[in-house]
Amino acid sequence: MDVAKTLAEMAIELEQAGDPDTVLDQVSHYARLVLGADDAGVLRTHSRSSIETPAATSDVVHRAHRLQAELDEGPCLDAIEGRATYVANDVRADPRWPQWGPAAADIGVLSAVGVRLATRDRGYGSLNIYARRVDAFTDRDAEVAEMLAAHATAAFAAAHEAHGLRTALDSRSIIGQAQGILMQKFDIDSGAAFEFLKRVSQHENQKLVNLAEAIVVQRDANARPAKPGEASQTT
Repeated sequence: MDVAKTLAEMAIELEQAGDPDTVLDQVSHYARLVLGADDAGVLRTHSRSSIETPAATSDVVHRAHRLQAELDEGPCLDAIEGRATYVANDVRADPRWPQWGPAAADIGVLSAVGVRLATRDRGYGSLNIYARRVDAFTDRDAEVAEMLAAHATAAFAAAHEAHGLRTALDSRSIIGQAQGILMQKFDIDSGAAFEFLKRVSQHENQKLVNLAEAIVVQRDANARPAKPGEASQTT
């Protein structure tokens, strides 16, 4: 396999993906392909015991990650917190993870690579590649995994930022529509309408955008023409 060409193809696909979850899914599949592995996926942590696996090529990845959270050890966790690349070519005998290694072997994982996904300012998790045989990965494979991670991190950060901007714009649009409805209904200006939304949001312990969306949906439902039989049912 021409690794450089494959990485170039991946970079183009990741740039076009747009959605952050799609980026992670694509890089997982490329990692498995390029390193000749059996499985790959991404681990994100909220704490050492609270994790998520937003991308995985099989259920084995989910299980391997869950074991690390349950046992509080493993190459994927260490890749995130240690800010380094971890390679294990026989997890059963690796002294760094005496509990996770044998447990991982029980589900078919014998070799593993964990590499951090991070920019200079922010960490996103780790890219993890698994094989069902010992001595599956070389030092060169670890370097390739780091290149994959670098491409993935850049694409994910860009997609994450774009997704956040789209979400923010959508939220502003919904809130603006709700303000307009309140302005018309109560004959108030936009500032008063926004303050009304804030007060109700705080009182109901509800996100402002969710409250605004409910107002817009209710308006649209009231504006919808009644279906045959609906009027008689409400009288």
